[in-house]
Amino acid sequence: MAVRFTKEAAGGNGTHKAAGEPINLDGGSARFVELDAEKMGEYFGTQSSFDCVWISEAMSHLPDKQLFFQNAVRLLRPNGKLVVADWFKAEDLTIAQLEADINPIEDGMLLPPLCTQAQYAKLAEEAGLRVFSEALDISQNVAKTWDISWTLIQSPALWAFAFSQGRDGIAFLQAFRAMRRGYANGTFRYAVMVFQKPDTHTANGIEGQ
Repeated sequence: MAVRFTKEAAGGNGTHKAAGEPINLDGGSARFVELDAEKMGEYFGTQSSFDCVWISEAMSHLPDKQLFFQNAVRLLRPNGKLVVADWFKAEDLTIAQLEADINPIEDGMLLPPLCTQAQYAKLAEEAGLRVFSEALDISQNVAKTWDISWTLIQSPALWAFAFSQGRDGIAFLQAFRAMRRGYANGTFRYAVMVFQKPDTHTANGIEGQ
């Protein structure tokens, strides 16, 4: 699908190649690769060759987030940036808040335990990155998505299908309601974070020597 859309965006001029090979566009190229985000360094090798790594609404699904950060560092050039747009739980939640708002989201969306923004910053710094800019919390901007989604899943036929899938099917639909509640209560957050790989030569004060 990504290959087809890219060719259409290029006015049909993109040349089809094997999976993982660049699709030539006017003035550039795009490559779509299916791989394990936690181990992407194994595919691209150890050479630092990317100016930016962007991960959107996927990090929360990864069981080994530290491994992802380590691989992002491997891919980035010095001064390259890692941009993370993701779901977070708020800081210092009570057990009652976790049980009411966060646990149903983790359960229904099949997530490992959600992290706070501070936990991501700690993982990034341990991997060798530094915080480039203050996290941008856009929870109020995206919360309506789940109001709309909750309206769309009110079909009795959809709920009947979910029941036919067992516990996981029902938990998935109920997670939509939990996300709405979490945004309303401030316990569930959405933010964009930017980290940077330091230039060790500049950091050591030997640039230009």
